[in-house]
Amino acid sequence: MLSTILFATVMTVVSHHPTYVLSSGQHMASCNGADTEDIDTLRDRYGDRFFWYRDDGRSYVVRDAAALDAIEELFRPQREVGREQSALGRKQSDLGRQQSALGRRQSELGREQSSLAWDPDRRERMRELGDQMRDLGDQMRGLGDKMRDLGDQMRVKGDEMRALGRDIDRKLHTMMRDFATRGVAREVD
Repeated sequence: MLSTILFATVMTVVSHHPTYVLSSGQHMASCNGADTEDIDTLRDRYGDRFFWYRDDGRSYVVRDAAALDAIEELFRPQREVGREQSALGRKQSDLGRQQSALGRRQSELGREQSSLAWDPDRRERMRELGDQMRDLGDQMRGLGDKMRDLGDQMRVKGDEMRALGRDIDRKLHTMMRDFATRGVAREVD
């Protein structure tokens, strides 16, 4: 089954916002309003590998292998950063699970401390519970520090993704004009 990944990219070219769909079999990139129905219609019409775009009120399709390879190469760095973001997200999720487990344990200890609070014969147990709570708090702070570090890395990757998106948009806009001029893109209805 064809796995489709949608990458939505906002075009940043001043006063020019073309709509496009890139279908490269395993990957799909679209911009500015191409919904699932539109994409399915385009795939029915052009197959699994094409670049369709609308520019200055005209629609074009590119099916030339070399042109499609060049377009797909534009998106490669963005897909790689996306994979790196996904790996960071998995690490954050794992840390979140660890924090949750520590939180549950702190809650259990807190309930036990509460039940012993007025029993003078249980002071030693209260000290043990207090020591365990401090240890869990230290572990939580350590996990929190790791989570912040991952968050910082995610922000850097997000900035990188936005910069790549702007670069893709600029280059893709130039390519679209060039494709139309050279006849690589065929105007369609």
